[in-house]
Amino acid sequence: MRGVDCGEGGEEQTKFARREAWDVHRRCLSTVFVVLGEEGQLISYFTLSPFIVSLKIRKDMEESKKELIEDLRKKLVKLVGMDIKYSSVPTILLGQFCLQKEYRGKRIGGELLAKVIKPYAVLYAAQIGGVGLSLHADKKVAKRFYLNPERDPLASGFQVVSKGGTYELFYPFVNEAMEVRRALIKHLGGKELR
Repeated sequence: MRGVDCGEGGEEQTKFARREAWDVHRRCLSTVFVVLGEEGQLISYFTLSPFIVSLKIRKDMEESKKELIEDLRKKLVKLVGMDIKYSSVPTILLGQFCLQKEYRGKRIGGELLAKVIKPYAVLYAAQIGGVGLSLHADKKVAKRFYLNPERDPLASGFQVVSKGGTYELFYPFVNEAMEVRRALIKHLGGKELR
């Protein structure tokens, strides 16, 4: 991981990879995935771990934040098919996501997100519980990549949960996780609990 270089704007991810990634992985704080090319060259790395998204509305909360949370709760109730009475819901956190600088601007990030990261997150969620993928992104990165389907449709589907210097984003995948869970239960010879 010493050769990781995420380029301009990815200094935090470069530093994490070079100094902390394997220690974090070894201590079970997160799982670090490495994406290699056909020649064995490093293309990307990302981390996944359990996380929660708060659905709690506080009296002192800004009105815009309350609206974001209410909107998310309504969407989740519809997706899950039952009332969500919890103050938070489990998700999978995309903690770090780095594309080597020579691969940036080639739509590879969207490909990795759609074809590698989301499927792994769905599998994790099916195993441990989770209703979506969460991440925190710099405001500029969020608007340019995750919230801009015209630029990269494969990175679309995220919604803002919280705004500030960084955006907390959420991508729901309830149905996909439930489908994988049913398949896992069937594969193990069990019957789905009702």
